Amino acid sequence: MINRFMARVARIVAVCAAVLLLAAQAKAETVRIVVLGASNAAGSAVGSAAAWPAQLETMLRAKGYDVNVSVRAARGATSDQIVGQAASIPQGTRVVVFDVGGGNDRDRGVSRAGSVANRGQIEARIRAAGAKPVFASYPSIVGPQKDGSPAWIAGDPHHHITAKSHRRVAAAILPRVTAAIGKK
Repeated sequence: MINRFMARVARIVAVCAAVLLLAAQAKAETVRIVVLGASNAAGSAVGSAAAWPAQLETMLRAKGYDVNVSVRAARGATSDQIVGQAASIPQGTRVVVFDVGGGNDRDRGVSRAGSVANRGQIEARIRAAGAKPVFASYPSIVGPQKDGSPAWIAGDPHHHITAKSHRRVAAAILPRVTAAIGKK
């Protein structure tokens, strides 16, 4: 009787250990985050290390998240082109942070309504890929682009934000990205 009881306890302990091991392995999985967008997402004016995607990754790691942030952004990209970028989200991506290249759209005559429609298509493609979309709207975070604004690089015809603004963007979207990731 005691031997059967001990065997049963041993099986229960083994099952619990296996469950804990699987939970630890699942917890240790790196969260894949992809950034889509134009030159600000790529860090064209400040360098990739100072750009908001790199800062976001640093902030997430400081909070204990095991993340990998990859950037798929191109200087001069319009919202139409970013829709195309959203068609190639790697499998296993959990979160996609994106911009819509608003300044580039304006430069190429894309209407505000066209940008908004493309944003909807981008979000739909992100969801179809099984990821959660997070929109990074630079004007709503750092203020509108205008002459004399300290948030934007003065005289830059390519709509670039300053290094300080990149930090503000990363900090502003951090809570939305952590919410999209879910519990650690």
